Amino acid sequence: MKKYITLTCILCFLFAVTNSQTDDDKISIIKAVPLSQTAIQLQFDSELDHEEAENHLFYTITPKVEIELAFLDDRPNRVLLITSQFEIGKTYEVTHKHVDSKVEFKLTAENEITFGAGNSVTFSGGLQDTSLIVNKDRKTHNNNVGAEPKLLCNPTGTVFFVAFDLFDAFEDMGIRDPKQVLDATISLHAHKSDSDAAQTVILRRVLLPWREGRGKSERAKDDELTYNSSLHRNLPWNKPPAQAMLRGIDGDRASDYNGSEDVAHRIDGVFEIKPDGKRHTFKSELITDAVRFWVANPDYNYGYLFALRDGTAPLVFSSKESVEEKLRPVLTIRYQTQSGMDTDTSE
Repeated sequence: MKKYITLTCILCFLFAVTNSQTDDDKISIIKAVPLSQTAIQLQFDSELDHEEAENHLFYTITPKVEIELAFLDDRPNRVLLITSQFEIGKTYEVTHKHVDSKVEFKLTAENEITFGAGNSVTFSGGLQDTSLIVNKDRKTHNNNVGAEPKLLCNPTGTVFFVAFDLFDAFEDMGIRDPKQVLDATISLHAHKSDSDAAQTVILRRVLLPWREGRGKSERAKDDELTYNSSLHRNLPWNKPPAQAMLRGIDGDRASDYNGSEDVAHRIDGVFEIKPDGKRHTFKSELITDAVRFWVANPDYNYGYLFALRDGTAPLVFSSKESVEEKLRPVLTIRYQTQSGMDTDTSE
């Protein structure tokens, strides 16, 4: 009898320990972000198995909403669900077959999402940036610095590019009407410098494809974009500071992307920036118009060039290679989650 009791106690103890370990290893949904009437992003507290994450039959949304597809993000703790239509203002609850937690969410008429690099943004992995460094002799290949943690523009003509890939995100969310975009801002973190004088930074829309440099502060490879050469052998990049030479090319029409000009003649924004170690926001109606254009014409999204105008000292910003994720470039878009709504995008 004593042996039986002892054995029972041991089995109970082992069962309790096993259960405790299982509970510790369970995955939970920690956040549900409704993106549109037909898309929602789930964030889990740990990485997911690919097959289990993309089996749409494992998910349930109540009140009843059909789940059509599930995509595991490049960040393996996030899943995008493509669904039938949500109602704006209605409270829903999402669960997973192998997860105990339940998360409520409610779709609003307007939403805000962020693009960049890292776990803190809504959509990660679609950011590219690089600096074009002017060589003093202006004869040899200039540096295309795409692997540095910093972006640079200076009075001698060095500029940098930043581009955010919106195509997959807006396509998956079912947001295809440019009028749904209400406003857009780009924010960059400026490094501190010895001079606290404000510098004038201008933004021009890039009209030709470009690629990040693979190296750091070293001469660009032969097939990399520089001031001296473009990605195509017979298509030279324009003279420093990389701006279009023909008037009338402003970048807001598909016909402007004709392969003859690199950067729009029109300036989409003029901003006073201090090298103060803070994040600065670049916002204008023309920047918002550019995002609307890229939603409608995703194949022409080459981002923006940032350059000094009449500056006297260099400005340094954090790039997507920055070790501190919170310092990396971010694009923020406020938009309507429901298509077909009347929106006045004029000033």
